[in-house]
Amino acid sequence: MQTFKKIILAFKFSSACRSALEKAIQLSISNDAELFIFHASDYRLIGKHQNDSDLIKLNRQMERQFETEIKPLIEEFPKFKFGSSPSDPALEICKIARQIQADLILLGCHDEPEKPSLARLDYVGVTILEKAPCPVMLVPP
Repeated sequence: MQTFKKIILAFKFSSACRSALEKAIQLSISNDAELFIFHASDYRLIGKHQNDSDLIKLNRQMERQFETEIKPLIEEFPKFKFGSSPSDPALEICKIARQIQADLILLGCHDEPEKPSLARLDYVGVTILEKAPCPVMLVPP
């Protein structure tokens, strides 16, 4: 049985990602793994200086949203980190996975159960599947 020590969850604040979050927490606890939750925010702010008012406002908004909606679900689990930055979501997830030597990337599928599972992935999901340096798990809603 494969064990995971570092897991990344590609996270959007959506119902599909909340299902993936539940699975990520379950896998992290059962494997005593570190969980990295990454949210790619508005890519149009890539390259902005860290003191840019739009970037500061966006970072505060993401942190508040994480603190109110997600952190209460994982407070009991101390081995998590949350990150958010303006970036191309797929490329940034794969970059982080390489940097931390992740064992697994989790992705939530879109809420369209009538479609075949691969059709429920968007460009970001397909790109992660193509470029990931480690296994990728798709989690249905």
